Amino acid sequence: MKKLRFIALLMLAITLFSACNKDDNDDNNEVSGMSVDYDGRTWKSTVATASYMETGDLTMITGANSNTGQQIVITFTGSLPATLPISSSEDSPSISLSMGLSGSFSTITTDNPTGEVVITKFDKEKKLISGTFRCKVAEFDGTEMEFTNGKFTNIAYISQ
Repeated sequence: MKKLRFIALLMLAITLFSACNKDDNDDNNEVSGMSVDYDGRTWKSTVATASYMETGDLTMITGANSNTGQQIVITFTGSLPATLPISSSEDSPSISLSMGLSGSFSTITTDNPTGEVVITKFDKEKKLISGTFRCKVAEFDGTEMEFTNGKFTNIAYISQ
């Protein structure tokens, strides 16, 4: 069930990625985007989008780098600032990294999911989301990778 939800959300992310790119700034002029550290390097998005589905209270944030063909997708239930622990629970947030033909990593495929997603801003008037994340992700073959210093800032979202 969780894997089917992940696949459905990934398909929605791809649709959003190809349909929407909006770089809004908030009052402190922080540029929108997503970044995370892994394997001794910092990954940064060139495009970031999000959607909030009122039915199901589900939020999805997608950051993509068009230069590398990689994308990170964060999904969680809710639309309020909160700290959301990553666990093996059905209600746990999930984070995935698609590396194109090189592989896919996810919190769903780890034996012991750990980490958290912290929503620091969910501005329903300006339709912007900001926050941080950290977690351990794994490929289907069990290869693990750790995400640290993850950040998403002023990601514009659409409501569905």
